[in-house]
Amino acid sequence: MTKEHGRSRSDAGTGGPRARRVTVAHPKTLAAIGSNERGDWHTPAHEDLGQQTALGDIYLRSLMRSQLRLGLGIVSVLVLVLGALPYLFLMTPALRDGTLAGVPVAWLVIGVAVYPVILTLALFCVRQARRNERDFVDLIDRS
Repeated sequence: MTKEHGRSRSDAGTGGPRARRVTVAHPKTLAAIGSNERGDWHTPAHEDLGQQTALGDIYLRSLMRSQLRLGLGIVSVLVLVLGALPYLFLMTPALRDGTLAGVPVAWLVIGVAVYPVILTLALFCVRQARRNERDFVDLIDRS
């Protein structure tokens, strides 16, 4: 028989004094969700998302559409940039036939210069995805 707040587990159904439930969380977490002592931080939009209502589905689909649009845009830019390289080498004999320190320029462009472009696109994608999610949270908080 273990003791919890002065009662044993066997006394749980006897109608004795019940201990008050306490939420243990970091103060910043409570401030972020706008919690008060009773824990009434849910707004109707939060409930729509949690209960998977039709309105909550609309909110989630709008977030997924914006993330899909962002992803397709990033992939399109990447395909255009990487797809244009063979045509660039074909149309520019100096790039196709040139060498720099004994290494063909085409290899340098493909092997070195492409990666900063990919990194820039990745950073842009992450920043925009976070912005989309922040806008979604703002939309939920406003409603």
